[in-house]
Amino acid sequence: MRILADENFPPALVSYLQKLRHDIKRIQRTDKGVSDKTVIEKASKENRIIFTFDSDFFNQDKIRNDICIVLFKFPDMKPAQVLPFLDKLIKTVGKLKRAKKFFIGSYSKDGWLERK
Repeated sequence: MRILADENFPPALVSYLQKLRHDIKRIQRTDKGVSDKTVIEKASKENRIIFTFDSDFFNQDKIRNDICIVLFKFPDMKPAQVLPFLDKLIKTVGKLKRAKKFFIGSYSKDGWLERK
């Protein structure tokens, strides 16, 4: 899976996804401090799914119909506590991508909270 990790996405989760052989890039390494709009444009251009903890991506002005965004909602949880939820999320997101379904959704320990 091709993923673009937003600046606030924990390095421990990036490392975990890399170990699973996902193609993941970190904004913090390549384009630190860029706007959300730039992140969205980069993800669209490179056909990547955005993983973020930043709820600003749900702003209606930024939503596009050619992009996939997963907003992680795990308040007060350390990255190691989020790891068990990643496998289930990856399977779900993989199915949506294979079906060529674009989405913007938030994900927590309870599963998908909303999808647009």
